[in-house]
Order: sequence, then structure tokens, then C-alpha cells
Amino acid sequence: MSWGTSIARLELVRAWRDPVMRAMLILFLIAAGYAALTGARWAEQRQLAVQEAVAKADEIMGKRRDEFAAMVAKGEKPNFGLIYASALPFRAGLPNAPLAALSAGQAEGYPAAANVAPFADPWAMFDSHATGLESPAVLAAGRFDLAFVIVVLMPLLLLAATYDFWARDVENGSARFQLAQPVRPAKLILTRALVRGGSILLGAMLIACGWLLAAGGQHMRDIAVLAMVILAYGAFWIALAILINLLVRVSTTAALAGGTAWLAIVLLLPAVAVAVAELAAPPPSAMAYTNAVRVAGLEVREANRSAARQAATAESGRAYPASLWHSRGEALQRDARLGPIHRAYAEGWARHRALEDRLRFLSPAVIAQDALDRVAGTDAGRATAFQRQARDFAAEARKLAFDWMDKDRLMTLADYDRPLLRFEFVEPPRSGPLLRDILALLLFTALVLAPAALRLRQGAAKLL
Repeated sequence: MSWGTSIARLELVRAWRDPVMRAMLILFLIAAGYAALTGARWAEQRQLAVQEAVAKADEIMGKRRDEFAAMVAKGEKPNFGLIYASALPFRAGLPNAPLAALSAGQAEGYPAAANVAPFADPWAMFDSHATGLESPAVLAAGRFDLAFVIVVLMPLLLLAATYDFWARDVENGSARFQLAQPVRPAKLILTRALVRGGSILLGAMLIACGWLLAAGGQHMRDIAVLAMVILAYGAFWIALAILINLLVRVSTTAALAGGTAWLAIVLLLPAVAVAVAELAAPPPSAMAYTNAVRVAGLEVREANRSAARQAATAESGRAYPASLWHSRGEALQRDARLGPIHRAYAEGWARHRALEDRLRFLSPAVIAQDALDRVAGTDAGRATAFQRQARDFAAEARKLAFDWMDKDRLMTLADYDRPLLRFEFVEPPRSGPLLRDILALLLFTALVLAPAALRLRQGAAKLL
């Protein structure tokens, strides 16, 4: 049996004989299970809310169809809301990704459904679904989901297992006997760190993936990507433990160094990134935006008040009344007036998010959270992609209604029996951002291992 195999077996036995390690892994198992169940419950509630919102359009159309058929059967003319295309209701909904239970991410900050109507403001159609969003304080604190367990608690588990794997032996003197054996110091230390930390990391990864599968995750490709993110993130913390053990010679100091590193990487650097983004590219004021939209909308309505009164009693000589033709023109005026306000607000948030996206590379914890959000489909990019696609869908609904008005085409019973328009969400590409996140985690690991390698090259004397 080679020295490397003997070292690996001995370290594996030492690690798993430690009752503290077993207890911490059991606690991690419990925390991950609770987080997975919490995430599954949140994902289920969100999906039900979206399904109910989307089904509302079908429900309205079903009731109108029954009313239309009843009036026709009586020989009566269907009323305004039954025959005019301008009254068609549509809905757009953002479906959950297969692993939505993994992380609530930034999804709670964005509406997941939209009420689409031909004459409605395409930027305001999300408003009725934004009232139930969580408060900023809750969003800042985050939910206790599986991503939280991985990003925040897993490093503590790895540090607890590896923070003094070598420093303890240097402190009690056994390191001298180990270095006296016919094995290279680098191989000895790296093997011990990889066996001890790697076994814990592998266990944590299996626990997280197992609970996610138990919570309903069935997309194995995404599970594999999740495993890669966990391994890449865990490798960074194992590399950090190696560096700490090579620089300090006392277990207490190693514990303090590991705890300080965890606080800086998991808590301090993300807070610094948020503060820098707020200062360098502050998000636009929601209150100022709301007031500007309200004032501009009222001005357009006031400018058209007299014409609206006249249209209410005027004869159009066409299938659609003069009031609808006026509403159509007023809607176009409103959109032309409000469009620059909406776009300026959206561009301000886009600049803020772009800077936050770049600043995530300050901390491996933020990179890991971003990767987990993308795996779960709860990242801001997916939410904003839904809003863009919903506005495109609203443009299609408006074009349909306007075309029917131009052709004097009214709704018929056959139109109620066939789907006119149906929103289908197209998933935005995410392989590129995910690959960048994983490579960034590996780069951080390499940067930490570089000084560790230099320390190992200085000889055994520097390791005591």
C-alpha cells in the first residue's frame, strides 16, 4: 500500500470518528431538509398564484361565451363587452423553473403575471400582481431556502472540518513525525485536506441534491449543474482552509482566521458590493417614477376630456362606436407620452443591475448565490425577460384588436371556441452566465492555492 493511500485512509478514519463532525453533518442534513421543504412550499404557492392569474382569462372568456350564446338564442344583440375585440382579456404568466424550490432568489421582487388588454398601458399591466410582493426588509434578509444553506452554512461545515487539520498537529508536535516519513510535504498536506474536506463536501452535496429531489426536483441536468456549483464553491473553502493551516501554527488562531474569513466573504463583501452599487449607479426612485406616470397620464386624459365627451354621443358609421375609436387614439397618445418615462426608469434599473452583476465577482459567496439563482430560475434576468416577452405579447394583442377594428370585424361564437392568443414564455439562455460563475469560483480557488503552493515550496521547516 502506498504512502498516499495510507494517509488518505488514516485521515478518513480520523475525520469520521470525530463525533463533532458527525453531529454537524446531521445538523446540516436537518437544516437542508427544512430549507428544501420550505422552498418547495414557496414554489408551489407561487406556481398556483400564476396558474390562477392565467386561468382567469379563460374563466372570463368562458362566462362571456355562455352569455353570448344565451343572448343569441334569445334573438338579442350581444352587448359591448361580448362583440368588441378591444374588450378581449389576456394573461401572461411566468412558470416556475424545474428547480424553483432551490432558491427564492430575486423572484419575489418581480411580478410573475400580467393582465393584458389591447388599450392598457403595456408597462402597467404587472401592477395588479405586484401588490403581494414581499417587503424590502424581507427581501434583504432572504428566505431560509436551500441556497441559503449552501452559501452560508456549508462553508461553516467545511471550515469546522478543516480549520486546524494541520495547525493542530503542528501545535501538539505530531507534525514533525509526519514530515519525517518518506512522503513529500505537499502531498501529505494536500491529501489530508482533500480527504477530510472532500468527504464532507461530497456528503453536503449529496444531502443538498437528495433533498431537492425529494422536494420534487426531477430535472437531472439541472441537478448535475447544481452539484458542479456546490463542488466549485466548496473547493474554494477547502483551499482557504489549506492556506490558513500553512500560515498559522495554533488551532485557536486558525479558528479565528477561518471565522473572520467567513464573515468577510459571506457577509461583509456582499454588503460592500450592494453599497457600491447603490452609490455608483443608484436605482431610480419608485416614488418619483409613479408620480411622473400619474401626472403625465392625467394630463393626457385632461387634454382628451372634451373629445371623449363628444365621442360618447357621436356616430362613427362603422361597426365599432366612436367612443372606442377615441379610446384607441387616446391610448396611443398616452403610450407616446409615458413611453420615455417608463423606458428611463427601466434603463436606470438596468444600469444598477448591470453594476451589481459585475460586482458579484468581489465575493465567492455572491457568485455562488447568483449561480444557484440561475439554476433555480429565480434570477433577475429571467424575471426581466418575462416582462419583455409579456410586453411583446401585449403588442400582439393590441395589433389583433386594432386589425379587427380596422376591418369592422366583430367577435363571433366561433371566436370564443378557439384560442385567439396564448402567451408562451421562452427561456432565456443561461449556460453562459452559469459557466462564468463556475469558472470564477475555480479562479478564486486557484488564487487562494497559489500562495499555499509557494508556502509548500519553501520546505518542511516552514511548515512547523
